[in-house]
Amino acid sequence: MIEVLPLRTPTLPPATHTNAYRVGGVVIDPGSPWADEQARLAEALRSGPTVTHIVVTHHHHDHTGGVVDLARRTGAKVCAHEDARVPFPIDVRLREGDLVPTGGPPLRCLHTPGHADGHLALQVGDTGDVIVGDLLAGIGTIVLAPPEGHLRTFLRSLERLATVANRAFPAHGPTLEDAPAAIAAVVAHRHARSQQVEAALSAGATTPREVAAVVYAGVAGVDMKLAAAQALAHLQWLSEEGRAREEDGRWRRVVARAPDAGLSQAGEFLAALLREHAPGAAPNLRVIPGGRED
Repeated sequence: MIEVLPLRTPTLPPATHTNAYRVGGVVIDPGSPWADEQARLAEALRSGPTVTHIVVTHHHHDHTGGVVDLARRTGAKVCAHEDARVPFPIDVRLREGDLVPTGGPPLRCLHTPGHADGHLALQVGDTGDVIVGDLLAGIGTIVLAPPEGHLRTFLRSLERLATVANRAFPAHGPTLEDAPAAIAAVVAHRHARSQQVEAALSAGATTPREVAAVVYAGVAGVDMKLAAAQALAHLQWLSEEGRAREEDGRWRRVVARAPDAGLSQAGEFLAALLREHAPGAAPNLRVIPGGRED
């Protein structure tokens, strides 16, 4: 059984809470740094199994703010991926495929970077239920902020998630009952955003901030610093695809001389997912390098 315990945290709008989860004796992402929320979580955990392990999906502060307090109250072991840069001692450093005991079906660790280094998703036993951290969101969107935010890696992690998840339990917002459809929607959104970034380059934008000003024009309340970070993640992906080039901090679009010769294996998988769940949005995930500047 997966129990959700939403906690008020200093997260990014439109979200106001981070979902902590309890699976047996394991608590995932007790993220609130505030004493009243920490006390509320402790009270909620008084009934039910003894807390033996605390797992953080990644190191961002809205996922880790209450870890030290809960560990002090319960004596539970703190667990995180070996690449996670958390500001407290880790008792158990997790890797891909590790199993965290719950008293019932264990949690299988899936290393899913792209949003954050050392990001973990947690599959409940052999089910299709996966606690996904910030790989998907039930409200708002997932920020990719370089250098650890990396679009190509993020898409690969979504591909991995799509092979195991039927239901996704995100850190922000409600449960995603149709995980493949949610993944397809995110991939379609990222592809559309990349096309918008290309169009902004064609229109004369040359920096991430200029690109963001074009792409997010008309979006009320947008944080331009975060928008520029998102734009940079897409620019870097376009560069890796041979569709953009950066020189001395200035970006230019590159137009391929030849049509795409075929999708990569990952691209084929995600394109098939999109054809099923978001017809008409299947992405061109690989372009032959080279071409001319636009």
